[in-house]
Amino acid sequence: MTEYQVAIIGGGPAGLAAALTLSRSMMRTIVFDSPLPPRNDASSHVGAFPGMDMAAPKDIRETVTAQISKYGYTDMKSAEIASVSADEEGFALKTQGGSSFRARRLLLTTGMIDIFPKIAGISNRWGTSVINCPFCQGFELKNRPWGIYVHRPEILSAAEVYRNWTSDLVMFVEPTINVPQDRADAITALGIELIASGAEALEGPGNSLTEVVLRDGRRVPREVLLIWPHQTQGDLVKTLDLPLCEDGYVEIDECYRTGMAGIYAAGDLTYGGHQSTTTAIHMGNRAATWMVFDLCQTDNALAPSRSDRQSELTPSDLADTAPVPEFQQLGQA
Repeated sequence: MTEYQVAIIGGGPAGLAAALTLSRSMMRTIVFDSPLPPRNDASSHVGAFPGMDMAAPKDIRETVTAQISKYGYTDMKSAEIASVSADEEGFALKTQGGSSFRARRLLLTTGMIDIFPKIAGISNRWGTSVINCPFCQGFELKNRPWGIYVHRPEILSAAEVYRNWTSDLVMFVEPTINVPQDRADAITALGIELIASGAEALEGPGNSLTEVVLRDGRRVPREVLLIWPHQTQGDLVKTLDLPLCEDGYVEIDECYRTGMAGIYAAGDLTYGGHQSTTTAIHMGNRAATWMVFDLCQTDNALAPSRSDRQSELTPSDLADTAPVPEFQQLGQA
């Protein structure tokens, strides 16, 4: 059975960023990436990614994977994990194909599963004319007629934000969503029409959108529809029975540790805020850094007592406790 210091389950942005950091830290790592298409596969590009702005998701994955491989510390495996079991030495992992692996630490970067409203025509338009993030794709769709699908009450609070990309906005409000009168007045004052009806279908040639068909038969011309889907954890996370926040995301501490010893989590499965490639990369990098801290301290048998806070130190703590030398600008005597 092949043994690793870290096993990463999920080969998206968070998982790849963690693998790169772990490789540069000389940690033997394996990344299990699902053979299924990634969540952002339908997107034509990733916006606001410094250095690779407007690059296709596939190109970003290939670039980062190539950078990881040159270090020689990380193996990539296209496989779904069927089971994870913990023991005193770490974790035993089995893939759906029957292969077995061991790792001392486990990082979950599995992302989330989107749950869409039952509207005909979403699937072939997702990532093109149906989007969920104006920061990622709004620039390319700016100044067009947009629709905002309100099937979650919190979407109403972002009306002013959506108007940044277009002044031609309609909000389709599910009848189950209550719109307080003061909020309705504020939204309509922005020139946004509120339509109290759910959508039944989307129409338009190919993956483009021309009309939103409502349940009452009305047809509203729109070229873009923004949907912020509900989300759920994948089967593996549910099987591990990790502690979750009230909104269903994996609960982590400031070091990306979950409620189960030796298991860390990063990326979309830990938060429901502004989910993006760049945010996931940041989280994956940070999680990997803390895993290196924990593994090195274990290997060097620091085993601190309650009075010895070394294992709990954060980088900012280290800066505070270090002596402050005198500095001068480079080039000066």
